[in-house]
Amino acid sequence: MRRISVVILTTVVLLGAILLGGGRLVTAQDTDLANHPLVGAWMVDSEPENPQNIPDLAVLSADGTMINHSADSSFGVGVWESTGDTTATVTFTILFDDGVRLVVHVSLEVATDGQSFRGTYTNEFFVDPTTVEGSGQIGPGTVEATRLVAEAPGTPVASFEEFFGESEATPAATPVS
Repeated sequence: MRRISVVILTTVVLLGAILLGGGRLVTAQDTDLANHPLVGAWMVDSEPENPQNIPDLAVLSADGTMINHSADSSFGVGVWESTGDTTATVTFTILFDDGVRLVVHVSLEVATDGQSFRGTYTNEFFVDPTTVEGSGQIGPGTVEATRLVAEAPGTPVASFEEFFGESEATPAATPVS
């Protein structure tokens, strides 16, 4: 009898919590990221003072995940969270072939027009994959980004053939029948 009472009491408490909570389970990080101006695709410059720096591409999703692709073909995967209406914190990790792991910590603010952001970042290197001890955070650096936008094709100034040149088949590439 006591066991049934505990089950009923637990059920009533859980049902009450769900009803009082609006039927949602809420966590400390539960926010509406879909409406945050950071959601989208960005061209990111981690060295804006260096005109020779090739920018990265980054996608920040409404579920709080992010993907970064660098010109050197390295990929970073991470997460982000809102710290305000136009501010956020981003952390992502890049793994290199030699076992080095780079963790990038970013604090940023989206411009009022929503088309760019600026921020600061630090890098933390983990050279030995068998240990959890890293270099400590090194920096800060400055980051700037511009939102990527969809654009319809415009009026061509040249054809592909004109731009790249005619491709000519070589006798070695011609199959023998």
